[in-house]
Amino acid sequence: MDGSVSIEPAIMLFAGIVFIAYAVQNAVGFGALLVCITLGSHLLDIRQIMTLAIPLSMLQSGFIVWRDRASIDARLLLRRIMPLMSVGLVLGFVVARDLRDTHLRVVFAGLVIVLAIYELWRLRPPSDEDTPPRPPPRLASVAAIFGAGIAHGIYAAGGPLLVYAVGREGLDKHRFRATLSAVWVGLNTLLISGFVMEGRYTTDTGRDIVVLLAVLPFGLWIGDLIHQRVPERPFKITVFILLIAGAASLIVR
Repeated sequence: MDGSVSIEPAIMLFAGIVFIAYAVQNAVGFGALLVCITLGSHLLDIRQIMTLAIPLSMLQSGFIVWRDRASIDARLLLRRIMPLMSVGLVLGFVVARDLRDTHLRVVFAGLVIVLAIYELWRLRPPSDEDTPPRPPPRLASVAAIFGAGIAHGIYAAGGPLLVYAVGREGLDKHRFRATLSAVWVGLNTLLISGFVMEGRYTTDTGRDIVVLLAVLPFGLWIGDLIHQRVPERPFKITVFILLIAGAASLIVR
C-alpha cells in the first residue's frame, strides 16, 4: 500500500460539469445546480449530485450574503419566504427519500424542459402588444413559494418558482440577489443537516468535495469573462437549448 488516494473517473468528469455550471451561473445568474443535475445525472445519481454540489452553492451564496448583508430584505425573507419554503422543503425532502432515482431523474428532466421552454419564450423579442409584468396574485404567490420549497427539498432547484413569486416585487437587482442568496443559505443549511443525519458525508465524500472546490474559482472566473464579453441574450438561448437537449436525453436514457 503506497497510501495514495485515487479519484473516481466519474468525479473527475463531474468536476468538469461543475466548472461549466458555475461559469454559466456567473455569466447569466441562473442556477448552477440545474446544470449540475441535468448534465451530471449521466454520471452520478441525483442524491449524490445534491450531496456534493450543495456545499459548493453554500460557499457562493454565503459570500454574497456576507458581502451584501445590508441589502437583504429581511421582512420579505423572514415573514413570507422562509416560513413557506421551509415547510415545503421538509415535505420535499421526505418525499424524495421514497422515490427511486429513475423517477427523480425523469421528473426533474420534465421540470427542466418546461422551465427552459418558458425562459426561451420570455427571451423572445418584445412586441408592441406586450404589457409590463405584474406581481402574481397573493394565492398564486403563496403556492409558488411553497412549491419552490418542495422542489428545493427534492432537487435543490426551487429557484424558478421563487423567482416567479418574488421577482416582480420591485426589488432592485442588488436587494433581489442578496435576498435570494440568504434564502439559499438558510434552506441549504437545512438540507445539509438532513444529509448529515442520513450519513451521506464520509471521508470519501469530503475528498470528492475538495476536488470540486478546486475547479470552482476557474468556473467563476470564466463566467465573469463571458459576462463581460458575450451578449447575454444569445448566450442564455444557447444554454437553455442545451438544457432541453440534456434533459430530453435523461428521459430517453
